Formats: sequence, C-alpha cells, structure tokens
Amino acid sequence: MENGDQANTSALPIRSAPQVEDDRGQGTAITHDGTPDESKTQGPKEQDENENGDEEDMTAEVDMIPAEKKKKKKRSKKPKSKRGLNKPTGFEEFYVDPPITVEEYNENKKRYDVALPILLRLEEAILRFQAKRRIENDRSHMFSKYLAYGGVDVGQSMFTGVDQRELEDMDKDQILAAKAQSWINSERSKMLIDFDAVARGYLFFYPDTKEMTKMGPITIKNFLTYLLHHDVCPEYKDNIDAARTSCDIVTRELWKNQRFIVQGPGNFNEACSTLFGGSFYDSYVGDNGWTPAAEEIRLMTPDIARKVVKFALAGAGSNEQASRFRDLANENVLSAVRVDDIDGFEITAVHPVQDDLREFYHQHAPDLNPVGKISGKAFRDPACPLPDLSPEERLQWEKADLATDEFEFIIEEGLLDLCYPGMKVITSVWKLNCGICFFDEVMSAYSSIYTVLPNDLMLGWKKPRGYAEGEADGSDGEDSKDNKPQDFL
Repeated sequence: MENGDQANTSALPIRSAPQVEDDRGQGTAITHDGTPDESKTQGPKEQDENENGDEEDMTAEVDMIPAEKKKKKKRSKKPKSKRGLNKPTGFEEFYVDPPITVEEYNENKKRYDVALPILLRLEEAILRFQAKRRIENDRSHMFSKYLAYGGVDVGQSMFTGVDQRELEDMDKDQILAAKAQSWINSERSKMLIDFDAVARGYLFFYPDTKEMTKMGPITIKNFLTYLLHHDVCPEYKDNIDAARTSCDIVTRELWKNQRFIVQGPGNFNEACSTLFGGSFYDSYVGDNGWTPAAEEIRLMTPDIARKVVKFALAGAGSNEQASRFRDLANENVLSAVRVDDIDGFEITAVHPVQDDLREFYHQHAPDLNPVGKISGKAFRDPACPLPDLSPEERLQWEKADLATDEFEFIIEEGLLDLCYPGMKVITSVWKLNCGICFFDEVMSAYSSIYTVLPNDLMLGWKKPRGYAEGEADGSDGEDSKDNKPQDFL
C-alpha cells in the first residue's frame, strides 16, 4: 500500500479482532484461522488500559454534515375551471334556456295545469328554478329576500331532513321536494298576486358597487323569464312582462341614484346653504385645525360661496332674478325660507348646459363647473307618516294641491348627468326672496317607478299563538283545569 493510501485509511476507525473470555476472566484473542492467540492474552486490568488507549488511537475526525430538511410540497390550488368558479350560472347577459322538448312540454302541461291553484304552480316553479340555476351566495341571499318580500316562506321546512340512504330510494321529483327550502303557505291564497308591484317595491336599495345594482334586477328578471318560458301562469303574462320592464328600468336608474346621493347637492346648492341657511350654514370655521386629518371635510368658504352663486345667476338665472338678487344683496335683506309639508321634489325636466354658458365659464371662471337646470315638483314620500294635524287642518291640507308647487334648481354639469325625469329626491327645499330655489343635503333618491308596499313590515312576522291552559304557569294543564283565563289577571 502506498503512503497516500495509508494516510487515507488512517482517518478511518480500525476494528480490532474479537476476543473471548476464558475461565480466569482473561481475554484471549482469536486469530483469523479460529485458534486462540496466547501472545495477546491479557488480564482484565491490562485489557482495560489497552482498550482506553486503542480508543484514543482509533478516534477519527469526521465532518458532520447536517441533514437537509425535507421541503413540504405545496398543494397547488385547483384551477377555477375545476373549482366551478367559471361554470355558467344561468344569469349571464345573453343566457337563454334551451328549447323545450316534446316530453318536457307535456310534463309542464300536467305540472303547471291552469286548473291547479296558482300557489302550487309557483311553488313548483321556484323549486325547479333554483335547481336549474347555479345561485351563488350573494345572489342566493338577494333572491331569498325577494321571495320572502313576495310572501314566500324561506328556510328549512320541518320534517324534511333525509339521509343519504333515503335519497337513493327517491326519484328526481322526490329529491327536489326533500331539499326544498321555500314554500307558500295556503293561507296566502286570498292575497292579491302582482309580480310588477312586488318587483318595483323590492328593487329599492342602496348598492355598494355598480355590479350589485345589476345583480338584483337581473336575478329577478331571470326568474320571471323562467315563468314565461315554462308557461307557469299564463293568466299573469302581461303582469310578468310589466315586471320584467320594471327590472330594466331599475337597472339603468339605481346606480345613478346612489351616485347622486354621494355627490349631491352640488356646488351651487351648497353655496346657497352656506350663505342663506341649511345644513351647511355657518359651518366653516377656518382651517379646521381641531379636526383629525382622517375625518377632514373640505367645506366651502363664504368668499368662494359668493363667487359660485354670482356666476351661476349670471349664467343660468333670468334677468329678473339676477337684478332682484343684486338689489336685495345691496340692501342686505336677502333671506331664505324652507318649504314645509313636503319631503323633497320629483324631477320633471332636465335642461343641459348650453354651449355659450360653458364658454362663459371657461373664459371668466375656469375654476368653477358650468351649470344647468332641472325642473321639479313637490314630492311627499308615501312611506313617511302624514303630518300631525287637526281634522279641520287635515281637510284643508288635503284640498291643497301639492303638485302645483313647482321648482327650478341650478346644478353643475357633472351632477346634471345623473338626473332623469321621474327621479325622486328626498331633501329640504328652500326659497330665496328673490325667487331662486335651492335644495339642501340629499338624504335619499328613488327611481321613477318607486313603489311603497307594506310587505317589508311582514318580514319575519309569525302568527301569534292562542292562549292555552297551563301555559301561563308552565304546567301541563291538569292542575289548572278549573281555572279560567281571567283568574290569571
């Protein structure tokens, strides 16, 4: 063996020959041929010393290499197509139900026979509509509220819980009935059925996003289309068509209402409220140094308010209004009065900004927004309570025609694009003694088909239980058999 090989092997531990003990407790070495080697016979003490020395000689320096940690395999997410996120839901813009076969047509004729009660047909149609569509959580919540608003009981019905074994023994119709979560109480058979009124009454809410404004009307219209496609209630075809039209109207107007509430009342009306009275009157307190930066609201200064009002009157006001405003301002007798007994106004006409007026603003006031006009009439919200009046005053108030109170408001071009005839604005209306009208902070805005129904008052209502003997004191009624109801009073 060469020196290089010896150097390499010296770094490895050397295994000694095995030993056995004889009767005297001495270790005897065993040679390669199996015979004991007497020359290497040692006593216990000498053996221990030699072993200690050999262990020191046989110790090798080995570099410890840390074991690599096993990397955890990341579970790759399934693509959206396999998770069902991109599957068609049945509510797409251009989705239509497939043509009905002859067998399905005959089944629908039996299932939705006109001779059957309308409540049974609607209940069956709701059940099959929910089974045919993939209704996601937000849409399901909205559709369930629509059904409850229309008088349908929504929730898990009693005694319908089934296990997997029972489902295996059922056919398709029985499985649908077992999984049903909506039904119509037979006590509602005497109620008036009006699909259009329910759609107009329900489609009144303030959405957070533009997509939410479309989800509600599209979902309801899809359900109404399903009723027409399967000929569920042909006697209400015209009423269902009117409801579908109402859904289209709400889709166009709902998001405009939301933006009008946020962006209103506009620079001109805010300026008038700051100078003459209203929610913005005397609200400017300098730089608002005491207000936290996160809650800071940019308020209009009186100087800027005067500039906004003067340019708006010069551009959009009549000569009579402008001259009377100037004379009253010089005499310092300008004042505003709030119009009572109304909740707001309804827009009757929209007058866009004229090109010459836009050029006037561009030359003389480029920092201001050009203005246009809207015409409106007094509006009283039917959802609000009537004013508290005496019988004589109420009779006098009912004879007064509130619709004759007409107004004309000046608003900026950006806000003017959100207005449309029939729009109802809930706000306070003010009149200046020079003949100019303005409105204050916008509280809410309703669409042109705004309808008030008492249905929402019945949401969650339960029929009261009758007084039974023994319920007052928690007994089963045996001990209180002779007691009468008045005995507990």
